[in-house]
Amino acid sequence: MFLLLFLGVPVAVAIGGSCLVFTPWLVGGIDRVMLLVGQRMITTADSFTLLALPFFILAGTLMSNGGISRKLTDLAEAISGDYPGGLAISAVVACMFFAAVSGSGPATVAAIGAIMIPAMNDRGYDKGFSGGLLAAAGGIGVLIPPSIPMIVYGVVSGVSVTDMFIAGVFPGILVGIVLIIVAVTISKKRNYVGEPRDGGFGWVMGKIWDAKYALLMPIIILGGIYSGVFTPTEAGVVAVVYAIILGGVTGGLSLKGLCNAMIEAAVITASCIILMGAAGAFSKFLYMKDLPGMIANMIFSVTTNKFIIMILFNILFLLGGMFIDTLSNILIFVPLLLPIVNQIGIDPIHFGIFVTANLALGMVTPPMGVDLFVAANIVKTPFENILKGAMPFIIANFVAVLIITYVPAISLWPLWIFK
Repeated sequence: MFLLLFLGVPVAVAIGGSCLVFTPWLVGGIDRVMLLVGQRMITTADSFTLLALPFFILAGTLMSNGGISRKLTDLAEAISGDYPGGLAISAVVACMFFAAVSGSGPATVAAIGAIMIPAMNDRGYDKGFSGGLLAAAGGIGVLIPPSIPMIVYGVVSGVSVTDMFIAGVFPGILVGIVLIIVAVTISKKRNYVGEPRDGGFGWVMGKIWDAKYALLMPIIILGGIYSGVFTPTEAGVVAVVYAIILGGVTGGLSLKGLCNAMIEAAVITASCIILMGAAGAFSKFLYMKDLPGMIANMIFSVTTNKFIIMILFNILFLLGGMFIDTLSNILIFVPLLLPIVNQIGIDPIHFGIFVTANLALGMVTPPMGVDLFVAANIVKTPFENILKGAMPFIIANFVAVLIITYVPAISLWPLWIFK
């Protein structure tokens, strides 16, 4: 598999192809392998919970094409615009708002970055700084629910997606706060002044009123899930309907925009489902050779200390995030590590959150670093400049990941309250 990835073969083909090449002897012939791979791909996709995936992806693309990101960025800028580094603060806050409707890191960078990065550059912000900040803040898109990686983790691990959503809120806010602190510190040193407001408290309240329908969406979706009114899958349907109605009422979503959103969502969903199917077959073959047991024995032969094992998990997912996309990491490694997680007493919800946090950081670390490439395309500057500008935020994000990993209460205390 890694050889095929190194050669540049698409991830889904690399995973599925490795099954076809190396496992006929496990099940008695290539014909049975083909049958088993096909069965596992269908079985993996045949999940009611997984239906939330295409609906939330479609909701995010509808919001992007419907001009909702502009409302959110205007609100964020109104709240924080006149502070030192005000536009930088606005960018992070806007990413946090958009994360609550998109569930995707690259989508968050693309939607908010297309608006905020040119505005920051016009105000004298360094291109590397603005692009690096948006790339790092895009990772919040998979921490604050709804989150596509959390849905996939719930399907793979069997834990409640609703619980994952509840547990992800405060880790996402923590990452946002850490990024804001670093952004303000750098802005003060470089004299990045804030954007003067056009009015006082009443003007800010007016901006909040203008964005009321955009802000209402995460309240309806997450409130409905947490209160038990509907499941995460049903919430995805509600999100799509709400996004279409909102786009139509406000006039931001044209027929062309609706078609573009549906095509974009279909392509993203198809690539995710094919990847999950191939990874499902791959995991099945690994279980047939008891690879989880081998990994557990290898780790426990070195140490049984829970915190050292968590460090090893952090290293694994940080390195994995640098070379493999987020969903592939979850699909390949989570089934292998869950038995160890259960043995050493880590809550599987907490495990899912710090895995997601690690992989969100992987979106800003090369060579994969998909959020960095999205930001570089928006800024139209060399990738190296974006990476250099992102380094302080990557370090700050890493600190936040360690806090999330070793302070499980940040993730779990809302669950204790709700339950």
